[in-house]
Amino acid sequence: MVSTHTAGFVPSGSRREAEKERKRIARELRKSTATPLEFVTDWPASKMPANGNRGAHNLRGPRLANPPAHRGSSDQVGGAYLTLAATGEPFTGPYIGDDLLSLGPFSFDSWDAYAAGKIRSQSTCIIGVKGTGKSMLGKSWASRSIRLGRKVAVPHDPNGEWGRVADYVGGVTLRLGPGQPARINLLDPGLRPSGMSEEDWNFDVLQYRRRVLRAAIALLRGTTALADEEHTALDLAVEYAQARNTELILPMLYEEVMNPDAAYAAKVGDAGVRLGHTLRRLVEGDVSGQLDRPTTVRFDAQTPMVVVDDSAVSSASDTTRALIRMATTNWIDRGTPVGRDQTRIVIHEEAAAALLGEVASGSSLTERVADEKVARHHGKSNWYLIHRIADFDSLGDEGSAMHSRALGLLADCEIRVSYAQHVGELERSAKVLGWNQTQTEMVGGLRIGEGFWQIGQNAEAKVRNVIHPNEMPHFTTDAKAGQRG
Repeated sequence: MVSTHTAGFVPSGSRREAEKERKRIARELRKSTATPLEFVTDWPASKMPANGNRGAHNLRGPRLANPPAHRGSSDQVGGAYLTLAATGEPFTGPYIGDDLLSLGPFSFDSWDAYAAGKIRSQSTCIIGVKGTGKSMLGKSWASRSIRLGRKVAVPHDPNGEWGRVADYVGGVTLRLGPGQPARINLLDPGLRPSGMSEEDWNFDVLQYRRRVLRAAIALLRGTTALADEEHTALDLAVEYAQARNTELILPMLYEEVMNPDAAYAAKVGDAGVRLGHTLRRLVEGDVSGQLDRPTTVRFDAQTPMVVVDDSAVSSASDTTRALIRMATTNWIDRGTPVGRDQTRIVIHEEAAAALLGEVASGSSLTERVADEKVARHHGKSNWYLIHRIADFDSLGDEGSAMHSRALGLLADCEIRVSYAQHVGELERSAKVLGWNQTQTEMVGGLRIGEGFWQIGQNAEAKVRNVIHPNEMPHFTTDAKAGQRG
């Protein structure tokens, strides 16, 4: 290419003289074999033509550049501009923050993503050690989802930090524990579905109460094993007690098995008494006083957010806390109308610790895994907040049935958000969550408030959660407990 740049100094004078000098220098340049780098343009500002030097490729002129249009797929554009183009259609939903990979805003709603065929399950697992921003994401995402019509429930709040979020969005907080007036009956049947006959409802309640009691007995005994005659004793006791009482509570059931009538005793022998000794802990022993009285509050399915603050029982035994979690979770599930019109996010704080408390029963974990299979049909999205993947290892040896169920629960979560992990945890997390080396290094370098999102089978994002100053006072933890992520 022939250079059209001019070189040298043009003395002041008339424009005609300057033009002659320019043409002379241009002729010399065309004859020269020197490279353009050897010449320096030195036109004084007063003599420079308004539209720049005449000639091709001078990048100045009265007309704007008009390059030809190019069309390419998202894969092609993503390959050419790695940090500027995200693949596929953007996600919709409440604003979460900035995607640090595509440099664009990131929004997400699990129901929208499911409707678009991008995920197969609406449940979410948020993983991160304290102080990384895990809880802040849960609170900001949940409160913004409420503005789009979603309902939120927190069935157990062991740290007492969701009450301010409920106040912020116009929800309610129910506080359980010693000295608190609120009570939830472990055998509360919940809301009768519209259109269900009374006969079908009574049978449904009967089966529900039997199932709850089997899980409670397994927690109290630390085993799922019940003798055949104990199964019979439990089933008949619930049936007889329910037939005699409009509102069934645990003391009524305890009386049924410890002081049976002749017909009942003839069928079950001393199995009812053995069962009664286990149930005694719920009505007279160390677990009494919390779940053995009539329910004093009714679940309002239309409330934007319902929080059950059980921080007052944080010092109670693992069994007591596990039973309370079971009761409150069932209270919310049974009180929520079934159907897509009632979309509800259920947030499980300290999820791994909750599973640890239920692992002795085994059936609770099995039912939770089974619940995940139908959650989307009931309009429910479970969010599990855990500290690290290794917490699941406490549920059993790797490869054991209990451990496999726990990891199966995690596998059913199509939305996984990983916050910063300790260096020693990265290898284990990478194995379970399927990270490659690049993704593992990315998670290892995450800063506070940044999370690595895995959505479905193909979508990924590195998102910095953005919190508005007006939101911050409602989402931060009480200063006396130290700031929590």
